[in-house]
Amino acid sequence: MNRAVLERAYALKVCLLLLPPLSGCAAAQDVSPGPWIGAAPMPTSRSELAAAALGGRIYVAGGIAQWGTTAAFEAYDPARDRWEELPPLPEAVHHLAAAATDDRVYVTGGYTDLLFSEITSRAWAYDPGARTWARIADLPAPRAAHGMAAIEGKLYVVGGVGPDSESLSIYDPAADRWNAAGVALPTQREHLTVTALEGKLYAVGGRWGDSGNLAAVEIYDPAAGRWNRGPDLPTPRSGLTAGVLDRHIHVTGGESLSLGRTFGEHEVYDPTTARWTALADLPTPRHGLASAVVSGRWYVIGGGTRAGALTFISLTDLVEVFPGRSD
Repeated sequence: MNRAVLERAYALKVCLLLLPPLSGCAAAQDVSPGPWIGAAPMPTSRSELAAAALGGRIYVAGGIAQWGTTAAFEAYDPARDRWEELPPLPEAVHHLAAAATDDRVYVTGGYTDLLFSEITSRAWAYDPGARTWARIADLPAPRAAHGMAAIEGKLYVVGGVGPDSESLSIYDPAADRWNAAGVALPTQREHLTVTALEGKLYAVGGRWGDSGNLAAVEIYDPAAGRWNRGPDLPTPRSGLTAGVLDRHIHVTGGESLSLGRTFGEHEVYDPTTARWTALADLPTPRHGLASAVVSGRWYVIGGGTRAGALTFISLTDLVEVFPGRSD
C-alpha cells in the first residue's frame, strides 16, 4: 500500500472514529474546542525528537529514526499543511530539547548514540532567514531527556540525565552565556515536559530511577527565583509533551516502562483555579513525541506507539491537532 493510500486511510479513520457525527471532515475542522483532527505527516518517522514554533512555522529536530539517530530538521507550515526539509542539524542527536526566541530556533543536549551512553553538552542556533546553523555556548554539563522553554528572551533548561541534571540553567542569547539559577529542580527527573506560561516555567511529569513515573508539577518563578509545587498531574507518566492553549497547559502522550504501555490521556491545567481537567484523548497514544502551538492549534508530532525499546519498531510520522477555543 503506497503512502498516499495510507494517508487517505488515516484521514478516513479520523473522520469516522474520532469526530462527532458530522457531514464530513471539513465541517469537523470548524468545531471548537477540539476534537482532534489530522494533518500532513512528517517526512521522517521518528521518536525522541524536539519541536519549537517560530514565525508561524513548526521546526522539528533530531530523534530516533528507522536507520538510527538522525540529524533530520524539518519545518511544518500549518497554513499550507506542508512540510519542508531544511539543512540538517550539525550532528545526529536524540532526546534533545528545542525552544525558540530572538528569531532563532535553539536545540540543546541529547544522546548522540543508540546505546544511550554518549550525552552531549553542545547547543546550536538555527537562523531561518539565512537557513544556517551556528554553534552557541555549550550547556554547563552534558544533558539529555531534559526540557527547555523560553521566557522573555532567555532559555531555561531543567531536568534530564547528566552530571548536573538537577540544576536549572539559563541561557542569555545576547551574551552567549549560561548561568545557573542557583535553585535545583525540587524533584529530580528525566523524560519530563517543560513549558512556559505567563512568565513562569512549568516542569511536568517524568521519571527517575526506582521511583518510576512521577506526577510532580513544579513551577519556577524567575522574578522570585524559587520553585513552587503545583497540583499533581492526574496521570503520572514520562516521555510526554505539553503546549499552551487559551492560557491553559495541555499535556498528552507518554509511557510507562513498568506497565509497557503508552498514554493518550489529554489533561489540562488551569493556572487560575490550579486544577486539572480531562479533555478528548490523543487519538494515537505515543511517547517520545513533540508538540508546538501555532495560531491557537496544538500540533502533536511523531513519537513511538509502543513503550521502551519497542519504540524502535513503532516510530510514527503522525501529526494530530487539537484546536483551542480561540481557533
